[in-house]
Amino acid sequence: MKKRYGQHFISDRNILQRIVDLARIAPEDTVVEIGPGAGALTRELAAVAKRVVAVEIDRDLIAGLHARMPGNVEIVEGDALEVDFGKLAGGRFHLVGNLPYNVATALLKRFIESRAAIIDVTVMLQKEVAERVRATAGTRDYGPLSVLIQYYATPTWGFTVPPGAFTPRPKVDSAVVRLDWRDGVRSWPEFTDFVHRAFSSRRKKLINNLGPMLPNQSRDQLTKLLQTAGISLDARPETLTVEDFLRVYNQTL
Repeated sequence: MKKRYGQHFISDRNILQRIVDLARIAPEDTVVEIGPGAGALTRELAAVAKRVVAVEIDRDLIAGLHARMPGNVEIVEGDALEVDFGKLAGGRFHLVGNLPYNVATALLKRFIESRAAIIDVTVMLQKEVAERVRATAGTRDYGPLSVLIQYYATPTWGFTVPPGAFTPRPKVDSAVVRLDWRDGVRSWPEFTDFVHRAFSSRRKKLINNLGPMLPNQSRDQLTKLLQTAGISLDARPETLTVEDFLRVYNQTL
């Protein structure tokens, strides 16, 4: 196990089967797996999918994976943060994986960028991150990641996985979630960047956070902007839904 890769392997077949079930893989499907590790989940995916492309960053694991995997599994040595998902499988695919905790958020953003090639996403995350992915406005876990994910996708909570299911044992719980892309949503990094900046001071009222973001607008103009968007002048960022943020952002254009 290499700490720098955030490796925590899981071999409990019941948990692996639940991940495959949540991913809803059909016999004609191609699956891309992120971080196959020792290959336990890879084998379960290969048993139900037509083809599995497994992306592994740790070259010391590659030979063992080649030796143990069935013929419908292709092992690709590479970094999931850099691989070209559009070219990886030669077509659209389901994405499944046990994501390293230290790069999970960055990987989720990469999946969003590559969603034209990715049919849907089923991944294991640190439970804290998974809670943020599904959090609703007004709750403790709600923040920029919640808005980012929910603008582009509908998250479905799968199940919690305790530390004892892993080797080595992590210090936190994990959880499996599924993301289904929302139809008709255009790429809009400017909007999600705006939301991230709006959360820069969570305890401040949104109107106070908008000041530095929109320096050319007076307090009266910011007041009118929020009123036009139907947002209370006392509202804080964590109380706004994705739709609320969209209305506010559209008033800034």
